[in-house]
Amino acid sequence: MAITIANATTHARAVLKLPASYASAEELRIANTVNTLIVSYTNWHWNIAAATNIAVSSGTQDYSMAAGDQNRVMGIHDANLLEGSTEQPSLLAFSRPVLQRSSTTGQPYAVCLLSVTQLRLFPVPDASYTLQWRYYDRPTVFAANTESWDVPEALADVAKTGMVWQLLLYGDDDRSERYEKIFFSMLENHKRIEERTMNRSVI
Repeated sequence: MAITIANATTHARAVLKLPASYASAEELRIANTVNTLIVSYTNWHWNIAAATNIAVSSGTQDYSMAAGDQNRVMGIHDANLLEGSTEQPSLLAFSRPVLQRSSTTGQPYAVCLLSVTQLRLFPVPDASYTLQWRYYDRPTVFAANTESWDVPEALADVAKTGMVWQLLLYGDDDRSERYEKIFFSMLENHKRIEERTMNRSVI
C-alpha cells in the first residue's frame, strides 16, 4: 500500500507527540523537501521512466522532448536509435550539455541533455532515425497531502524518518541533527541494497 503525505506526517507528529495541526501550513513544503532528497540521492532503478520516442531527421542535431517529458528529466538512463525497424547499439548518454555543435555528419553515437526540454545528438545525424530513450524522473511536486510519495513501499521508513527530522528542524529542536544523520544513514543503506540487488554501481 502506497504511503501518502498525510500518513507520513501523522506518523512524525505521533513520534514527537505533537498536536495534529502542528506545522500544517508547512506540511507540503516539508514533504516536498524530503521527497526531493530521497529521489535525488542516487539513480534508483524504480525512478526510471520511458520517454516518448523522438523522430530524428538528417542534418538536425538538437531536438525538443515531447511535452509530457519536458521538465521531468533528471538524467538520461539509456538511449538508442532505430534505423527503420533495426535497433542500433546503445548511445553514450550524458546528463549534462557536454556535446558540442558540429558540422560532422554520421550515425550518432552519443546523446546529451541540453536543457530540461532539449536533447543533442552527436555527430549530426546523416539519415532519419527514431530515438528511443529512458530517463530518471524528477521528484513530484506535491500539491495535496493525499498524494503518495514517489518512493516504493520499501523506502516508506525513510520518508517517515525524513518527516520526523524536518518537523524537528521546523521547531528548532536540538534533536534534528540526530534525525538528520539517521535519515541519511537509511538512504545510504538503501543505496547499498540497490547496488547489490541490481548488481551494479549507482551514483
